[in-house]
Amino acid sequence: MTMNAFDAALDFPAKEIGGAGGVSLVFQGQRIPAVLAPYKIPRKAGFYALVTPERAVEALWKDAFEVQAADGKPLGGGVVLFPSAPSPEDVKLARRKDFLERFSLGERDMVLALAEIRGIAGLRAEDITRFSRLNTARAEAVSRGLEEEGQVRILSFAPLWLVLQGSLDFLRRRVAAYLSQYHKKHPGQRGAPADRIEKRFGVAPAVLQLAVRTLVKEGRVSLDGGLAAIVDFRPPLSAADEKTVAEMETMFLKGEFGQATLDEVRKKFHLTPAKLRSLLAVLAERKKIVEGRDGFILHSRWLDDVVTKIRSTGRKELTVADFKALTGLTRKYAIPLLELLDEMGVTRRKGAVRDILK
Repeated sequence: MTMNAFDAALDFPAKEIGGAGGVSLVFQGQRIPAVLAPYKIPRKAGFYALVTPERAVEALWKDAFEVQAADGKPLGGGVVLFPSAPSPEDVKLARRKDFLERFSLGERDMVLALAEIRGIAGLRAEDITRFSRLNTARAEAVSRGLEEEGQVRILSFAPLWLVLQGSLDFLRRRVAAYLSQYHKKHPGQRGAPADRIEKRFGVAPAVLQLAVRTLVKEGRVSLDGGLAAIVDFRPPLSAADEKTVAEMETMFLKGEFGQATLDEVRKKFHLTPAKLRSLLAVLAERKKIVEGRDGFILHSRWLDDVVTKIRSTGRKELTVADFKALTGLTRKYAIPLLELLDEMGVTRRKGAVRDILK
């Protein structure tokens, strides 16, 4: 990378460079006048400095050079750490210190520091090869190792593109906070459109999708029809929706287990699958229904009656035949309900029978 200034580590005392900081660099066989501006950053041996050559040089991370005084006296050596470093005005000293110390280490720390600088935009192979002498294959190998450690997430290999896990975590927190605010401002909407979220954060779609998918996997966000929402968010119901919810509850209460499937309910009330799930969630939150296995819906009162009947028999065990006689259900519906009762801790399967738990 051709540049006019870079940060470097020098291995001799800063006082030897003289008041004006004028020296000469012996770099890649050339002797180039330069100015060293030491940073007030402690270092065990030598010092860190901003190096400004009189003319542009081709300098990459960990390139070595020699330093001579104005009269040609050898002063010591130096190593390029931060090619094309930002000016002292652009980066606070504490942050520069952190980067220089990490760039003083190996390839792994160099890639991590670069990924941090790139932030949520992600680090690409070309960024690494422009900064250092690592080739694409070596950059990929280092990146794979960092992903195995959980330090980065690789978005693609052709070409290499990765993002720091910490940056991704930060984006996830911001997306979750944004969705919470979105629900407050738009309570009547089921969620925020993906394109609106992309516009809000201005990041690459692949990065945003990874952040949202992770939130979904964690159970914090739901994705439905291109809309993202906080999982426990429920838009206020319209009068028509409240009427439908009341009619659905009556249907479940009058019916028996197995007589109302999700598909039957959806067709009866002319609901989309997403709308059906939303209204069922309202009934579940109001503790009006319980969804059993295989998509069957039970009214909570009906289920409570079944539990009361089982426990009032005075028995310690229950067979499938006993349960069918007690509830009047066929085996098709009795087995899924028994499995639900097992999950609820009402019964516990033991071979061909079930213990009745108190």
